[in-house]
Amino acid sequence: MVNNPWKEITNGKAKVAICDIPFFEKYGSAELYTKKINDKDKEIELTFGCMPEPFCGNPDSKVYCLNKNPGKPDFCFKDDEAFIKATIKNLQLKSGTCFWAEDIRNKCGKLHDGVEWMHKRTKSLKDFLNDYQDIFFIEYFPYHSTKGFTFPKDIPSYSFSDELIKRAIEENKLIIIMREKTNWIKRLKKSIPDIEQYKNLYKLKCPQGGYLTKDNIVCYCDDTNNPNLSDEEIRNFFKINNNIK
Repeated sequence: MVNNPWKEITNGKAKVAICDIPFFEKYGSAELYTKKINDKDKEIELTFGCMPEPFCGNPDSKVYCLNKNPGKPDFCFKDDEAFIKATIKNLQLKSGTCFWAEDIRNKCGKLHDGVEWMHKRTKSLKDFLNDYQDIFFIEYFPYHSTKGFTFPKDIPSYSFSDELIKRAIEENKLIIIMREKTNWIKRLKKSIPDIEQYKNLYKLKCPQGGYLTKDNIVCYCDDTNNPNLSDEEIRNFFKINNNIK
């Protein structure tokens, strides 16, 4: 198993996995609070002042959702000690749950943007199942940015996330590619050449919003005879069970 690179991040204003520093140095000092890079004639700002979010949740979950990147950070929580501690615990894979499913508020009572995002994307599943087990989310690019861009094809910290996905496939877990389908497949083929043949590989019919609804989760292979997860399969994968640690 590849060592977890998120146990070792920089301690300064910038929060970067130490193994990724050489990659970002090409854009300037790795300790910069933000970095601006050009992407297809657009200037994109990477924000390292907030904690990175390569994944969130319990890797023992039966459901893995592959997302895009954390997007714009919620600066109201940048210096929130409780949130930082919870994030560090998550980076060390010790949180046990996806904290975006919880009621995370700062001292002023503001709900975190990530919680609002999660609630909207999973409301349909909650309504269908009355409840659902923890989902493990993995971001294609682990750092915050002001907007989407052409993500790097390979940075050192990717290998750990890829290893988690490979292990999930070996354990026959449900893999849902929410966004960045083409990039995810290209990347995962390096370590999992037959990824597209995996029986439990699904995608979102409409990935733009990233909504996890019963009708939006479809088979990756586009098999018209069985395009969606059946109600029974959804209950099997998503319902809470005692095997989840």
